[in-house]
Amino acid sequence: MKLYAGGCRRDARLDCGGGTTTDRFREVPGVRLPDTQNATVDLDVATLEECRARCLADCSCLSYAAANIRGGGNRSGCVMWADAIVDLRLIVSEQSLYLRLSESEFDVADGRKRFPIVPVVVAPLASAAAILLVVFLIWWRWRSRILGAIPQNLSMGAVPSVNLANIKHVTRNFSESNIIGQGGFGVVYKGQLTGGRMIAVKRLKQSALTRKGKKDFAREVEVMAGLRHNNLVRLLAYCNEGKERILVYEYMENKSLNVYIFGTPSLRTSLNWAKRLQIIHGIAHGISYLHGGSGESVIHRDLKPGNVLLDDEWKAKIADFGTAKLFAIDQTGPDQTVIVSPGYAAPEYERQGEMTLKCDVYSFGVILLETLSGQRNGSMQRLLLNAWGLWEQNKTIELLDTAISLPLSESEPELLSELKRCIQIGLLSVQDIPSDRPTMSTIVAMLTSTASLINRPGRPTMDNTAMHSSHELESNLSSPSTDDLT
Repeated sequence: MKLYAGGCRRDARLDCGGGTTTDRFREVPGVRLPDTQNATVDLDVATLEECRARCLADCSCLSYAAANIRGGGNRSGCVMWADAIVDLRLIVSEQSLYLRLSESEFDVADGRKRFPIVPVVVAPLASAAAILLVVFLIWWRWRSRILGAIPQNLSMGAVPSVNLANIKHVTRNFSESNIIGQGGFGVVYKGQLTGGRMIAVKRLKQSALTRKGKKDFAREVEVMAGLRHNNLVRLLAYCNEGKERILVYEYMENKSLNVYIFGTPSLRTSLNWAKRLQIIHGIAHGISYLHGGSGESVIHRDLKPGNVLLDDEWKAKIADFGTAKLFAIDQTGPDQTVIVSPGYAAPEYERQGEMTLKCDVYSFGVILLETLSGQRNGSMQRLLLNAWGLWEQNKTIELLDTAISLPLSESEPELLSELKRCIQIGLLSVQDIPSDRPTMSTIVAMLTSTASLINRPGRPTMDNTAMHSSHELESNLSSPSTDDLT
């Protein structure tokens, strides 16, 4: 929980003005960066020294840090804080914050200097960090004036805000040639940083910036700020400037899973059985982390192949957390909106709005079966009906995607056994009664260890009369969506 009152005050006033300063910076190592509501980010700053010079030249800049959004361990990009430093915490981390202090607080006085001042390297002293943390008055009134601002209970140390000018620069002013995906709520652009790294920029359409749209934007930043896992797409930054709501994500070279499993035969064959199993394992690990590995129980609520992105090594990364719920604080009530993607929503959630972690388990089961079969489930549950029929006839091997050569029992017995085991796990995950479905941690164990026992699934009711989707919705599911290519 953040503390917005009390804290430390400066022993000596800063000396900056008229183009001169004697202020210097001290490194505070091993921190989680402060709240970035009042911070600015420049993605094009190449070095930490350049970042230091910019902060020193701006008398309102109280601290700076490397943005670290270019990957590979490079200390590039620049985050600068002005007027208030809030929610700075010491953790086991390689991140450092450089705090502006008066020259009198250092042992050696260098005298007055013109901009820029030669960089000063100070040996990190963790024991002195406590007296260097500066907490000023928090901008409660300022924050309340921002329409659609990020919630104040947000831990945003790892997700900096970035100004709109920088976003326009890296996307060539939102050029149409940079569009890599779009849907009803937003357009996704490919952006290129100065160092050559690609990013994905998701810009919400103005028509989507309703009260709910702004809430979903804030929720996505809120949820993603506290999550770090190899199988979750990483939110690098966000922009909440004027009427713009923009999310900056790591770029996924191979787009989304639905493009391949529901695509042309050539696209389907590009995902061999080994890749498909790797993707299934990755999705399971990502959901298991959401359900408890992060320290909180997060329900995604809208898991589907379009929200599973693939990097250049075909690693699965779960995306689109605009509808996610922090289960500990967001219990379903009469004012909650039920988010339903036909064919993926658990029956208890679709019919009664009952939201539990087992809703994600059901969606995972459908995704698993779709990934192995190359068939859409759809609102009429056609895939599940077919899968249960083949299971009861002991012919589950016939469910596998015919675009790929089936593994032979003689030459590939282990692969064939693993595929059959996955189908059984998928059927267990789509049981009617939530308590009959395994937890995601149990599913991970069943996927990774052949020694883990798997219960025999029971055939669900499959009450098609309860499905309220129209033929129009069914037809909309017939082609891959490009809305989530972040």
